[in-house]
Amino acid sequence: MTRLKSMMKAGSATRFLSKLDTRFGRVLRGAPALLLALGVTSARAEEASGAMRPETVLNLALIGLTIGAAMIAAVWLIRQQAATAEENKRLRADLSDALNEADRRGTLLADDNQRLLVFSGSGAPDLVGTLPKLFGAPQDTAAFLDFEGWMAPEEARELIRALSQLRNRAEAFRMEVESAGGHVLEIAGRTAGALAVVRFTPLSGLREEIATLRLEQNRANGMIETMQALFDAAPLPMWLRGEDERLVWVNDAYARAVDAPGVISAVDAQTEFLNEQDRAQIAAGRAQSGRFLNRLSAVVDADRRNFLVVDAAGPFGSAGLAIDISETESVRRELRETVRSHSETLDHLTTAVARFDDKTQLAYHNSAFAKLFNLSATYLDRAPDLVSILDHLRSVGVLPDDRPLRDVKAEIQAAHRATQPTDALWHLTDGRTLRVFTSPEPSGGASWVFEDLTEKLQLESRLNTLVRLQGETLDYLREGVAVFGQDGRLRLSNPIFAELWGLSQEFLDAKPHVRAFATTATVTIRRPADGSEPEASWTGFAHAVTAFDEAPREAQSGEFELSDGRVQAYGIVPLPNGQTMLTFSDITDARRAERMLREKNDALEHASRLKNDFVQHVNYELRSPLTNIIGFSALLRSPETGPLNTRQSEYLDYIGTSTTTLLTIVNDILDLATIDAGIMDLDLGDVDIAHTVDHAAEAVSERLRDNDIRLDIDIAQAGASFRADGHRVTQVLFNLLSNAANFAPQGSTVRLTARRRGDNLFFAVADEGPGISPANVERMFERFETDPAGGRQSGAGLGLSIVKSFVELHGGDVTISSGPKGGAVVTCRFPLRRQERDLAAE
Repeated sequence: MTRLKSMMKAGSATRFLSKLDTRFGRVLRGAPALLLALGVTSARAEEASGAMRPETVLNLALIGLTIGAAMIAAVWLIRQQAATAEENKRLRADLSDALNEADRRGTLLADDNQRLLVFSGSGAPDLVGTLPKLFGAPQDTAAFLDFEGWMAPEEARELIRALSQLRNRAEAFRMEVESAGGHVLEIAGRTAGALAVVRFTPLSGLREEIATLRLEQNRANGMIETMQALFDAAPLPMWLRGEDERLVWVNDAYARAVDAPGVISAVDAQTEFLNEQDRAQIAAGRAQSGRFLNRLSAVVDADRRNFLVVDAAGPFGSAGLAIDISETESVRRELRETVRSHSETLDHLTTAVARFDDKTQLAYHNSAFAKLFNLSATYLDRAPDLVSILDHLRSVGVLPDDRPLRDVKAEIQAAHRATQPTDALWHLTDGRTLRVFTSPEPSGGASWVFEDLTEKLQLESRLNTLVRLQGETLDYLREGVAVFGQDGRLRLSNPIFAELWGLSQEFLDAKPHVRAFATTATVTIRRPADGSEPEASWTGFAHAVTAFDEAPREAQSGEFELSDGRVQAYGIVPLPNGQTMLTFSDITDARRAERMLREKNDALEHASRLKNDFVQHVNYELRSPLTNIIGFSALLRSPETGPLNTRQSEYLDYIGTSTTTLLTIVNDILDLATIDAGIMDLDLGDVDIAHTVDHAAEAVSERLRDNDIRLDIDIAQAGASFRADGHRVTQVLFNLLSNAANFAPQGSTVRLTARRRGDNLFFAVADEGPGISPANVERMFERFETDPAGGRQSGAGLGLSIVKSFVELHGGDVTISSGPKGGAVVTCRFPLRRQERDLAAE
């Protein structure tokens, strides 16, 4: 329509130009005549005056030229006017044809069979044409553009998206939608130059039927996909079979149940959920009634489970699902077992239980009910009603006799009809007391519980007697005792407790709360000398009595000092039913004796430390001068210092022997001090047993020769080597051989043996001397102790102590026993499989 308006405006402009050219031509055609008239007039005027001036001649020439030019222009304008008129005639004809075409097309567009939506820019679109009313499309432009108002929401959103793609990216589209009236529209969008045109065309006939079927197919596909999503999300195994009974579809739960990687794999492999026999049973049931419904079992996750299988036939084949009812069956089975167990439990109870239905007939009873009222099984199996049982009990004289029988029966019947539980006491004629509890049942009737309180009342009487006996016992205890209940209040106490804390009898008779004792007691708990909090306090006692912990309570104990100087040991003992007992014992005398013993022990330890410090100091002070003496003695023996006479040589020998002996003693003392300090480490390595024994024997060989003592060595069963500190092992053997040489008689034999036994290596040194009495064996390992029997030389008494320390550093031990021919046998045991980290001195 805009184009038609433009064409009409162009025709008006042409007519205006034609009129303008006509008027301008008339002016040009009159111009030469006007100029000629002016020239003739001017010439006649000059001729009358009798002479023509040059200006007149020039003017006449100009007039002539002008007239010629005007004539030429007039001729050109006349021809141009004719061409313009011809063009105007042609344009008028074209305009008429265009107007006719526009009218014809406007008529076509205004037809009821289509509607155009034209977008020419960012402004509002033009709407041309109409749609039949049966499509439900609004005529108003704004209402028509609100597609969701007359289309399905999904289709409206799809159309809006397609319009956006058409206008922004010039992407054509074609779609079919169903209007609110249920008819199908074809919507096609494309671009035409700068315009975006959307055509809404109703479909009819075969095209409408095809479009309708296509929409229904899309809707059906959507429903199928929705159901597919539901089936895949369902936790129930589902399957679909073709007419040939082969699987054509399964859901995810089916694939998981058969341990398949996925649903496609399960279908391709035809992995069955049920066994062949069950599938045959399903097919038979489906062939008979069109569907199958029964319980079957299948193995899932290595566990056989029960399923309720539903399978139905259809046009395509058959479909089925399996509902896991294993838990339901388990609950049902557990319920049956619970009911059975409940009945068995009630039969074993000593409390009588009976249940009457809404018609007051006996529905259940346990054996205790029959035994309580001496009712026969034959009588109870007839399910008598409540009135019959009451009459029977009246006839045997069992019902309570403390009030009239009519009142008793009315009370029992009222309790059976009551809506709330009732509780009553029956005092039977035979002296028994029953607690009767009646509870109404939701389905009608009531349950009766008969508890025989006769024995309980007797026990309560005995308990009261026992409580009085315990009270008398507590009163004569030498310990303070107080028992507090679950609410924190005092239940009982003895006189020692009141005397200990200075409490009055009136205060205790009021059963005070445990928190009140801190402010009422006249004796308080003293703080330690360092100002810290005492180990016990009434605040802590109150917390232990009143604290509520889910974990089991444990007994606590400790001690504290009172303000009057007494020392008390306390105990917090949890009792049943949330009760707590506090006990207090006077341990003042015991703590005083303990303090005296501790002070004495501290003094002894201090003296021992002084001794050790003195020994270490003396040894370090002796080592330096001994080294000087040994060095200068060796220097005097050298040829450079000059010759020595016989006496001087003997003196130097005495000096050398004495200094060597003294240095050995000093070294032994230093070794013992190092061991005591815990800083000695063993240099572990593979020790050659034969070499070590020879080295130790060579060190004492001179002493053995001087005393005519033979040394017998037997190491054939010791092996080649073992892991130890070779230097310390040599010291151990040297000290053992030196000790044996000192006590062995002249001309006797000292025996050194080494043997492996299991995981141990034993070194034994035996002599034929006087031996050691069993009473003195332990004392021989003490430092600076010598054998009372004496020997050739009086040593420092460190040999066996050094031996014991070094062997224990290796993880072994030393024993002393008597030999078969008298004398002493010292045996050292070295473990062979001890780890190096355990061999360091501690």
